[in-house]
Amino acid sequence: METLVGRDKSFQPPQVMGRSRKMLGLFREIKKVASKEEVVLVTGEPGTYKELVARSIHYNSPRTDGPFVGVNLSSIPEELKEAEVFGYKKDHGPNRNGKLEQADNGTFFLAEITDSSTNFQERVLRFLKTEAAPGEEVANVPNVKFICSSSKILKKPVTNGDFHEGLYEVIKKVIIEIPPLRERKDDIQFLGGLFLKEASERFDTGPKEFSKEARDFMAKYEWPGNMRELESTVKKAAILSNGSVIHRKDLMIDDLACFSMSEFLEEKLKRYLREMTKLENCHLHETVMSEVEKSLITIVLKETSGNQLKTAKTLGINRNTLRSKIKEYKIRV
Repeated sequence: METLVGRDKSFQPPQVMGRSRKMLGLFREIKKVASKEEVVLVTGEPGTYKELVARSIHYNSPRTDGPFVGVNLSSIPEELKEAEVFGYKKDHGPNRNGKLEQADNGTFFLAEITDSSTNFQERVLRFLKTEAAPGEEVANVPNVKFICSSSKILKKPVTNGDFHEGLYEVIKKVIIEIPPLRERKDDIQFLGGLFLKEASERFDTGPKEFSKEARDFMAKYEWPGNMRELESTVKKAAILSNGSVIHRKDLMIDDLACFSMSEFLEEKLKRYLREMTKLENCHLHETVMSEVEKSLITIVLKETSGNQLKTAKTLGINRNTLRSKIKEYKIRV
């Protein structure tokens, strides 16, 4: 990877982001801002892996030995955001430290900063200006490198009054913009290969490769979900495809209808069922149904970054049912 950043071997770029000309430029920007203490705003469409850029800034900075702590505001109810980030004081008992304090002497990453109220944004602005909140001393303000991200174009929210203008003036000074995958087609085959190798090893499928038809399709497809969509598509194809070659139909992007649910389950459960049917009183129906339900909930939670409201809507169940299932299956959120 030396060619990515010249001859400076001390810099470690996020290889999984790609190696196209545009990404080489982005790596140079990361290297430049990593050595400085300015606030950084990372922008890009959903699925461009903005947190990965934030982590790369941290691990190439003088704070690399300190903690990296991230909070995604889009997955937290508005009324809990301030407590999650800044903590709160209890009338009785110990105070609860916020994530910001946990990042002391390290890096704090606030993802999707636009998904918050102007009151919360005002509190963030006070912190960045090192102004104490009521009842708080400036000396107790955590020492962190502050990185935030947004999937939205900020100029419009500022114009509409949905985003604090003063905070925008602070965070706009250093911006790193991640180009969408459709604008760096050279990265698609490289990233697809990385994701396929990772999935093959993780799920023990044996070595796999893309057919020419699959590669051609991947190169032409626009990937509106960017890297996250590419990774998810390749991993699903690695799991569901038969044999060592992934064909166009295995990518299942716009022709899901040609695969029935029975075909999907039959192939994946065949070996498991063969062993289970040898046993008596194994409660096969209950076991299989609970395992499928647990896996489905876990997958959707991961795809929504732990947002239980979005997960419940995607699954078509109410939030209380989802919570009870998470507790029942002991799913880590």
